[in-house]
Amino acid sequence: MAREPEIIAAYRKAAEAGEMTAQFSLGEAYRLGQKVARDTSEAVRWLHRAAAQGHPQAGRTLQQMQAQGIDITPPADHPTPRQRQSLDDLLDSLKPASGPEGDGGMDAPLIAPDADSDPLDLDGGGSVDVAALKQADTPAAWVALGNAYRQGQGVDLDEVEAVSWYTKAAKANDPHGQYALAVMYDQGLGVRANDTEALRWYLAAAKAGDAQAQYNLANMIRAGRGCPADSKVAEQWYKKAAAQGEAAALFSLGALYEAGQGVDVDPVKAEDFYRQAAALGVAEAQFNLGNLLRGRDLDAALDFYTQASEQGLRQAQLNLGLLLQDSDAASASYWLRRAAKAGDTVAMLNLAALLITGRGVGKDEAEAYLWLEQAQRHGHGTVAAIAGKGVTALSKVMGEDGIAAARRRAPLLGLGG
Repeated sequence: MAREPEIIAAYRKAAEAGEMTAQFSLGEAYRLGQKVARDTSEAVRWLHRAAAQGHPQAGRTLQQMQAQGIDITPPADHPTPRQRQSLDDLLDSLKPASGPEGDGGMDAPLIAPDADSDPLDLDGGGSVDVAALKQADTPAAWVALGNAYRQGQGVDLDEVEAVSWYTKAAKANDPHGQYALAVMYDQGLGVRANDTEALRWYLAAAKAGDAQAQYNLANMIRAGRGCPADSKVAEQWYKKAAAQGEAAALFSLGALYEAGQGVDVDPVKAEDFYRQAAALGVAEAQFNLGNLLRGRDLDAALDFYTQASEQGLRQAQLNLGLLLQDSDAASASYWLRRAAKAGDTVAMLNLAALLITGRGVGKDEAEAYLWLEQAQRHGHGTVAAIAGKGVTALSKVMGEDGIAAARRRAPLLGLGG
């Protein structure tokens, strides 16, 4: 049997541990046949898992597949058998490996962040003289009028009216109008979502040199939205946007070269593009750099993980917490708690282990029990199984009264759900 490509193996490892970004990436790989044989049932399975955890793109992709006549009924997952485990064995199962790899962290590279949900603006906002704009009767004024109606600045909010003004500007070959109209079709604002129309107007604006349009166009081509998926063509548009300093395009090029999607795998180019994006503040690039570097330059990796963690990137907070457990348990507990509160079930497990032992944080078996319950409830596969064993082991130690007291504390810790 042929060995599974490294990138797919990394996605699978993280996906089976419950990491929703990896679940989405694995689903997309099966959907598009990237590095694996196209498999619609596997794509549906992993996309449903990602959607169940709130991944914003997974649900939209499933809807797109359904519109194409594909059965998106989720397959039944086989339950993991529950086993009993002593508290000591539980702690052994949570202990990270000594090396940088296999430490339980998120190894799979992140894909490009979602596009800004409101990518258009009003050039700083403020009051809008709608009458003056209508009198000006120029493409720039029409775009400004579209913005005004879209955001309710100086007029009642009316996305349909916004579309009409953007359309007028777009048909007059104004690149800002073309980009704005593409966004409306892309996101279904004021008009029925239409990938073909979005692609058409992104292409028009991209050819006119609009960097954001070039980036969004590349994303659509890479994902096969409105056209057949083609990573090589997407790469060309990413490069045009990156040449203009578009940070997300720089990141996406790094991801293409790391994964070898439509291009030859090139870790040197991947690192270079990631560094450029990281310098511009892209948290996902900082995270991926941490993953690339941690096997050969741990200090640099920790620095990039810290930068991404401070921006709130949950995956970076998890990896930073795991890597610091031996050298700085107090900082490890801080970052693991941040990641756990953001919903990371692997962080919940490892935070529980620190709370049980009192390393880097006050010993607190009651709080550990609550985090293990959360990990069992929201985790999948191995994570849920380990958490279930932990709940069983701590139940023996705490007794019914201790568990009842712990659950009374849950609302104070924000762990009621």
